[in-house]
Amino acid sequence: MTSNNHYDVIIIGTGAGGGTLAYSLAPSGKKILLLERGDYVPREKDNWSTRAVNLEAKYNTKEAWRDNLGKELHPHTNYFVGGNTKFYGAALFRLRKEDFGEIRHHGGISPAWPISYEELEPYYTKQSIFTRYTVIAVKIQQSPGPARLTSMRQ
Repeated sequence: MTSNNHYDVIIIGTGAGGGTLAYSLAPSGKKILLLERGDYVPREKDNWSTRAVNLEAKYNTKEAWRDNLGKELHPHTNYFVGGNTKFYGAALFRLRKEDFGEIRHHGGISPAWPISYEELEPYYTKQSIFTRYTVIAVKIQQSPGPARLTSMRQ
């Protein structure tokens, strides 16, 4: 038996980015290797428990990272097939056209992006078709009393 360890494409991580790239490249005929750090998430009741997943951090890595001062921190990182995306809250924020320009705020000026919304928009469209999500714009009603949120499907 001979083994061929040549791959045209090696994708590290099977989360949203790696998984989408693998899906897009699959019909190309290229030999693709997917590498993932962890195993499959165990199928158990706690998968559906917001307490176990978010508050108890049951599926988070137990390793300690260090910040710039050397202080220990524990990131909300998951090493499973599908990466952090397996535990993602499903909020896919789509930047607006004005978010790409220079923005003045109380702390100074955030420079404009090196690309425009128009350059990125075809990828937003492709991604929304791939993930089958609906864009929902949220508008805060300006009125006396508590703010009311109104969602408008686009």
